[in-house]
Amino acid sequence: MKRILLCLALLLAGSHVGMAQELTLAQAQQQAVAQNRRLKIARHKVDESTYKITDAKSRLYPLVQASALYAYNGVANDLTLPAGALGVIPGNTPVLLPQKELTLFDAKHNLFTGGVLAFQPISQLGKIKDGVRAAQADVELAQTDVSQAEQAIRHGVEQVYFGLLIAQKQQEQAQTAIELTRAKLYDLESALLAGKTDPVNKVGLQADLANQQQQLRQLQNQVEDYTADLNELLGQPAETPLTVSAPADAPLALQPVDTYLTAAQSGNLDVRKADQLSRKASIGVQAARKDYLPMVGALGGYNYQNVISELPANNFFLGLQLSYNLFDFGRRRSAVNQRLSQQQQADENRQYTLEHLQTEVGKAHRKARQAQSLIPIATQAVQYRRDELKLKQDRLAAGLTLKRDVLETQQALQKAEVDLYSAQIGYRLALSELQRLGGQ
Repeated sequence: MKRILLCLALLLAGSHVGMAQELTLAQAQQQAVAQNRRLKIARHKVDESTYKITDAKSRLYPLVQASALYAYNGVANDLTLPAGALGVIPGNTPVLLPQKELTLFDAKHNLFTGGVLAFQPISQLGKIKDGVRAAQADVELAQTDVSQAEQAIRHGVEQVYFGLLIAQKQQEQAQTAIELTRAKLYDLESALLAGKTDPVNKVGLQADLANQQQQLRQLQNQVEDYTADLNELLGQPAETPLTVSAPADAPLALQPVDTYLTAAQSGNLDVRKADQLSRKASIGVQAARKDYLPMVGALGGYNYQNVISELPANNFFLGLQLSYNLFDFGRRRSAVNQRLSQQQQADENRQYTLEHLQTEVGKAHRKARQAQSLIPIATQAVQYRRDELKLKQDRLAAGLTLKRDVLETQQALQKAEVDLYSAQIGYRLALSELQRLGGQ
């Protein structure tokens, strides 16, 4: 009994391991957005840029530094001036200069100096604020990169997901074609035994069967590749088995091209990023021009020393510091020109992005319109094939036709269904591309 229970447990465990993960398109997109590695990297980039704002803002406040020095003097000999070392004043009673030994410096073993210095920039506050604005622009760019990465991942999942669905449909069609060819071979064997056909027909069918089996293997490889690509986007091992299902919701209606153009001009992420780059370049020009201002700052501090006894031990000071680079040999002018060139590049890039966007919207709208025009025709073809298949199935049940005739119609129906499916998915992908271009 224990052995039976153990075997059942192993069988159940194996069945759970082999179970494929069932995913809808929405679930796949949500999982990819939550687990994709590239998107996580983009989010960390936002955090990094946010920390740069704090760093830039800290430069607006005083810089306070503390320093200290301790030294041990091993030879503590006082510095003295002997009597008469400076000479003698002649007279009845000569006077020595100095009259007695004079201690100039009391030597100590333990020497200590220390102090605190504070510097507050004044003239460079405008440039520092430009740096803060540039850091904020970097955060906005990083956030746009996250949105673009999320949008690209959603669109990529959708493309791979639908590609996998079409490949599975084509795989079913190839399997039916193989069954049909095998049925023809079976009928041909009977005809050969009766001497009613030529053996060359058998060789031809065998060649067809080999080609169909090769095509089926290629489709199976394609399904494996799509599955591995989808697993990579989902952030899970490439060999994870997946089961995908066709979307149950109806696609959106196609709007006029002007509707998508208007949405794209205001919501497209590439346009938004181009605007952000242009603003950042403008900030860079302003910051470069402020290099012509002199460096003015307020400073103050406190010093303590016990090295020279004759000097005050405690000292306080407060004042202004001014510095200006009189000759930079064109460095500041070059920096301004570089920033102006970057601004011109950013402006040109923005204009190009807007012009290219119109082309992309028009192309996607044309694809959607073309795919939409194919759907009614493909739907009608599928309905005719289904009616034909039902009639042949009824004739097969009455013994009035052969099974291979039914398989031929079934294969034709599956091909019509693949064509319809491809048109529907092409329409969905074109609509999705229009929404992506519009920033949705």
